[in-house]
Amino acid sequence: VMIAFGVWLSNKWLQTPSGKNKWDRFMLTAPVFGKLAREIALSRFCRTLGTLLSSGVPLLDSLEIVKAILGNSILEDVVERAQNEVREGQSLAAPLKQSGEFPPMVAQMISMGEKSGQLEEMLIHAAKAYEVQVESKLQVLTSLLEPLMILIMGGFVSLLVMSILMPLLRMNEAFQ
Repeated sequence: VMIAFGVWLSNKWLQTPSGKNKWDRFMLTAPVFGKLAREIALSRFCRTLGTLLSSGVPLLDSLEIVKAILGNSILEDVVERAQNEVREGQSLAAPLKQSGEFPPMVAQMISMGEKSGQLEEMLIHAAKAYEVQVESKLQVLTSLLEPLMILIMGGFVSLLVMSILMPLLRMNEAFQ
């Protein structure tokens, strides 16, 4: 009952704006998975924005779509601020760099793409780079989790075997 209440309470807290912001901040700064979550979000951002721009969708509309698929309220706020600054005539790279949430490499690539007129290609290249990083980190994490999963499964199997054998041994002792 306590676990169910804890899950229900956590879900209610995550539905509040404050709770969602704190959880999303934690997800971006968590020791092992935070960097991975950030790289996945950046890969989505770059791939989707590059694809939309190369398909002829205007930048402001593309930023609105990208904001909806990021899945992290901290990064969504940064994209919204960038969208407002682009609407006012500023470049896209400046607000992303100022936020500190986007790595300098992404901001630099976007800046170079804006100056050279090849923003779509630069975003696609950045997305490919992040996808390679995410893939390699996931392979490392998977290879580290395999021995842990084997130990956990062994523990469950031994617990199951003991729960079956202990009553049988007690019954055998009772008959003797």
